[in-house]
Amino acid sequence: MHMRISLHRFVDELTEGLVPLAVSRRNIIINQIDRDLEVGSDENMLAYVLWNLLNRVVSSTQNECIHIESVSAGDRTVIRVRNAGVYFYRTVSNSFRQVQYAAERLGGSISIDYTEPGSPTIELTFYSKMTAA
Repeated sequence: MHMRISLHRFVDELTEGLVPLAVSRRNIIINQIDRDLEVGSDENMLAYVLWNLLNRVVSSTQNECIHIESVSAGDRTVIRVRNAGVYFYRTVSNSFRQVQYAAERLGGSISIDYTEPGSPTIELTFYSKMTAA
């Protein structure tokens, strides 16, 4: 079902379930998503994609401040997760293909940027799927 939801609030709700794991791994999760950014896509599919990405980041990270931010440019919206942890690549297995497929069904794609040594950045990019209110 497609409905408009606040992406900031949506991420807050998803990360709430990750707090015990984050605390046990001495991580802090900071939601820096633009409060005016709304999502107009399948809520369940988006939850599946974001939950999988965030859960893998928290699981592969220790003693970090994990930043979740949004960047909008033209018809493109990027949800960026910084400080994904040095072991993130080890958590990317065959099941990650399913997450990528779900992102593609939402009109997006997932990329992993390893330019920062020991601290990859995960990007979930959508084209013309999200708009600021």
